[in-house]
Amino acid sequence: MKLTKNERRTLKFLIENGRATDADIARSLNITPQAIGKIRKKLETEGIIKGYTTTVDYEKIGITVMAVALFKFTPEARKTILTEEDVNQRIKGPQIISFYRLPEGDVTHLVTYGFRSLEELDHYFHILQTERGHISEIKELYIFSSRSIRKASDKELLIKVIDESGHESMARPLPPQASDKIPRLKKRGLADMGAT
Repeated sequence: MKLTKNERRTLKFLIENGRATDADIARSLNITPQAIGKIRKKLETEGIIKGYTTTVDYEKIGITVMAVALFKFTPEARKTILTEEDVNQRIKGPQIISFYRLPEGDVTHLVTYGFRSLEELDHYFHILQTERGHISEIKELYIFSSRSIRKASDKELLIKVIDESGHESMARPLPPQASDKIPRLKKRGLADMGAT
């Protein structure tokens, strides 16, 4: 869907400030609150805005252990047990943060989880393997502390795509920082190395 300039500006503002009122946005963008209301309604109706959320610090509320699991659903399960509806029901569990279906291969799904402790994670995966091992096989499991999360937001990506609408450019890593540069080795003569 092609967005107007004011729709893009409003959407960017909402990405950065999801709790902003129409009046707040109108003041910042110099557009009438009525126009902002219409734009917001259109973005919601078109499904561009799917909802508004709060960002929570996992560790501060007691979620200290995270896991990323790579699964492969067994061929038998995919033929006889698993329908799309069944998969949708299985991913409603509270420990599952995100669930991605991957192209066919050795891994068919990637799932991220959150737990209060290693004991809780261990209990969860023990049940998963003993009761549901006939449905899916864990190919890899990566466990880490919620404290190690350095970025968990798509805001920058969304704003980049909105800003580049109509004149897209290929993605590039940020330029190196001064601390990223490898210091040059100083040339040393034979005398510096102790040769005589």
